[in-house]
Amino acid sequence: MGCGVIRYALLYRVILKTFGLRLRPIGTVGLIGLQHAVNASTMGLDRVLYPDLARVPLDRPVFILGNPRSGTTFLHRTLTDSRQVCAFELWEMLFPAISARKLMGSVVDRLAPLSPARFHRSEAHETGLRDVETDDAMALFHFVDGPFLWSYFWAWQDQWGSERSRRYFDPAMMPAKDRDAMLDYLEACWRRNIRLKGIPRIAVKSSSLTMHIGSLLERYPDCKLLYCVRDPLEVIPSGMSLVTGVLEQSYDMSRTTRPEDRARFLENLYQASCHLFRAFYDEWKSGRIPEKNLHIVPYPTLMRDLDGAMESVFDFLEVEPSAEFLEGIRQQAAKQRTRVSKHRYSLAEFGLDEARVRRDLSFIYDSFPV
Repeated sequence: MGCGVIRYALLYRVILKTFGLRLRPIGTVGLIGLQHAVNASTMGLDRVLYPDLARVPLDRPVFILGNPRSGTTFLHRTLTDSRQVCAFELWEMLFPAISARKLMGSVVDRLAPLSPARFHRSEAHETGLRDVETDDAMALFHFVDGPFLWSYFWAWQDQWGSERSRRYFDPAMMPAKDRDAMLDYLEACWRRNIRLKGIPRIAVKSSSLTMHIGSLLERYPDCKLLYCVRDPLEVIPSGMSLVTGVLEQSYDMSRTTRPEDRARFLENLYQASCHLFRAFYDEWKSGRIPEKNLHIVPYPTLMRDLDGAMESVFDFLEVEPSAEFLEGIRQQAAKQRTRVSKHRYSLAEFGLDEARVRRDLSFIYDSFPV
């Protein structure tokens, strides 16, 4: 992975070809360079100030997997609220070192005008610097590479099935050194979070790690995998709307891009979404995931029976939340049953139709209560 001048140049060429002349990406590169310099120095300082970091145990780490918009964020934040597991707020992913967080914690809100979350529409995905977020973002900030970057930028000029897309979405095509570098970095950050927050277990939310279940089980044989699954007819347009909404806010996508580029981009997003569904399904059906490691969380259950769903999740995770937290869950459950999302989207908006989605993802409809 790594961050190189050549990669930045190639990425900027894609942005120029897709959206026209833009100066903001150049400024972003400068900010990334500054952020990387701060992180390199403070991560090194951590090793001096906290020499026991490498020995901080990763006890039964919790991995929340699934396609974006499958309920993963809701489940992640709910688990974090229980204080039984710890997770990263967005600003902590930008500066994961303990020393950096202690130095910067009091001034974080002043960074809001530069936050990568400022382009998210709140009705689609409420987030900010102090919100718990996906660990995929932490990998993106460090490596400036990976499936997230492909989905927002490379996919405009790439073609699904290309060498580049396979390197990001097919674990067999990802160089082992890149995979190990990614997991080594994330693990170093997870240990810091446990050390700083004093909560002995970590909860990781990651769509991209859905494609690396084998590596997770190899590294963490006692890990707990929570797989969130939702009707593809809801997940796919919702996820595509989230991505295009960010690009509309930041690059005026509908006005600045060519129809043929938009069509290719949307097809690539659709194929990537289908691939994520298939990646978990194939691993699950193969029998390679031990039953003790996996708990499936259907989205309808989270919405209609939150207290029952969370009781099942906590039993699986082998934790006992407080009575106060459980009472809050019961109150939230009543609200969930009548919740109506403000996020509106349609299949036709993205060049899709119900018959195609049901045909391409029939294995999901045949296997899960979505």
